Amino acid sequence: MKINDSTVVSLCYQLIVEEGDQSVVIDERKSQDPVEFVYGCGMLLPAVEEALANKTVGYKNSLLLPAEKAFGEYKPELEQWLPRAHFPKNVELKVGMKFQTQGPSEDVISAIVKEIKEDEVLLDGNHPLAGAQVRFELEVLRVREATDEEIATGQVQKRFH
Repeated sequence: MKINDSTVVSLCYQLIVEEGDQSVVIDERKSQDPVEFVYGCGMLLPAVEEALANKTVGYKNSLLLPAEKAFGEYKPELEQWLPRAHFPKNVELKVGMKFQTQGPSEDVISAIVKEIKEDEVLLDGNHPLAGAQVRFELEVLRVREATDEEIATGQVQKRFH
């Protein structure tokens, strides 16, 4: 069966950041605990979905993605210093903490604390992997027809056994 918009896919992968001559695995799902998703519902990066289109069980690929096809270019304008008073007093701020905040166009965005000063906090709204070239090592384990409910909701209801 080929992968298309009416299928559920079981996939194992490694997500590797390419930094100069070093490669660092930052996420992986092994065959014992694969990710299962309704294909075409936007769960994966578009470039990864494109690579999986019309493939079948057993398909393997090493997919190298530049930043713009992965998690986007780093945008300095998404960094912002905020007064410490904007944060709850009972929360001990730490570099690396994640917050949800309102973006410039009033949408909700996630931000990470990058730096803390006595009266200011630097938040970064970029994806943690923005600006990075990444590689996906992919392997399709199973493919099945999605149910009508799965197609409608984009959520896998019936797991592979």
